[in-house]
Amino acid sequence: MIWKHYLIMAGICITSQIALSQVKNIEQSPIDTKDLMNTVKFLSSERFKGRLPGSVEYEQASRYVATRFKNAGLKPLIGNSMLQEFDEEVNYILDARVFLIDQNNRPTQPMYLGDDFVCRGFTGSGEVRGETVFAGFGIKTDEYNDYRSIDVRNKIVIVFKSIPPWKPGSGSWGDTSPRAKARIAKELGAKAIIFISEPQMVPNTMLYGSIACGPKPHLEDFPMIHAGSKLTDSLFSKLPYKPADYYEMIKRDKAPHSIETDKSIYINIRAVYQEGKKTFNVVGFLEGADPKLKNEYIVLGAHLDHVGYQGDKLYFPGANDNASGVAGLIAIAEALNKSAIKLPRSVVFVAFSSEESGLKGSKHFVANMPFPSEKVIAMLNFDCIGQGDSIAIGGRLSYPKLWKKAKKIDRKTTKLLSPKTFGGGGADAQAFHEVGIPTLYFNTSGGYKFLHQTTDKPETLNPMVFEKVVHLGYLTAMELATKRYKREKDRQKK
Repeated sequence: MIWKHYLIMAGICITSQIALSQVKNIEQSPIDTKDLMNTVKFLSSERFKGRLPGSVEYEQASRYVATRFKNAGLKPLIGNSMLQEFDEEVNYILDARVFLIDQNNRPTQPMYLGDDFVCRGFTGSGEVRGETVFAGFGIKTDEYNDYRSIDVRNKIVIVFKSIPPWKPGSGSWGDTSPRAKARIAKELGAKAIIFISEPQMVPNTMLYGSIACGPKPHLEDFPMIHAGSKLTDSLFSKLPYKPADYYEMIKRDKAPHSIETDKSIYINIRAVYQEGKKTFNVVGFLEGADPKLKNEYIVLGAHLDHVGYQGDKLYFPGANDNASGVAGLIAIAEALNKSAIKLPRSVVFVAFSSEESGLKGSKHFVANMPFPSEKVIAMLNFDCIGQGDSIAIGGRLSYPKLWKKAKKIDRKTTKLLSPKTFGGGGADAQAFHEVGIPTLYFNTSGGYKFLHQTTDKPETLNPMVFEKVVHLGYLTAMELATKRYKREKDRQKK
């Protein structure tokens, strides 16, 4: 999910007011909507197959962004390359087949990848068949145990992906990631796990791609799939209640309602896992013109990765999430390159890898910055900025002065900023926030309708809102690149 970029102002004697007067009206924006959309179309095309970190396609996408950065006048920040390499685990899902089977172990009904189910991003491989058992939330603790009165040996477990809707006495359910739930089921003798969405989700069994599966180790021989509505209804068809009823019963009693389904299933998944595969952040910068202020930095970031592909026909385009943010970064860099304004402070652009699997790219960048974190004046993050009906910026509750600068610019130009906000950090801004760097998280209101789905395509974007978010990011960065803003401390910290 991504946000857009910035203009910066400059020369020791040029004020931010002068800079903003040069681009006061939205009609004068140097951001080209057609170019924004063309970049999104290219990055979300089948050529890059969902930009899975560690894949050949992600590397190709990162080299494309590096070329666009170079053409926009950016220079490498670290060494001689714009590609900041680090290792990431990757799971290539090559094929997945699912059938319902009858009492004689014969297939009766095929289920189709992408329509009826998807694989969890770090599913294991294997060919398994067996009876299915519903085990609530798949949790096993001293206080609450979905497996307390049911035998899952040599069976396939069905669980809600979410956590119970009440707080445990200990204050935490512990690790409830897909891998953690799968690990519990495997240790109890199960052969595979099927996740279903909680009934309150809209749509209630939404099929979506995800590579956020929790910490290692990888369960290489344990299939993990997520069921859609058709498969879920079929698995519960012989039970007296539907999943929504079981959810409410468990919630009411704060006790398990695990049960055998009297339905059997066949699962066959072929995946190739690699624990350490190189991936890349793409990093470039524009050096400030002031001899002193050029050693202070404004960082603009957006994640390039998405959730990849499954099999040879299914991929997740990630147009809004987050080809839109990366397109914004490129557009801002190009606009700055064409501007006659000299920037006193330096501006760093980062297209992060591995946001979807746990913010790993932004964490790696912050841990390896070639300058002290105290020299970063602010970080602007752009995530999912292409859909929706208005602009939303997080950060006001932590950094009100910084947020008000963006608000003031919006009043004069874009006129689309929503008052809804939150504290500092979030997504790739989090690692910066945690080391004391003020952050703004550029987003939109109402822009998550197609999140992580195969329908997150360029035609679902709102070009007008998209362009205005990028324009606001551009002007905000311009303002911050002058000496008009000094770092403020997080207001939410006591």
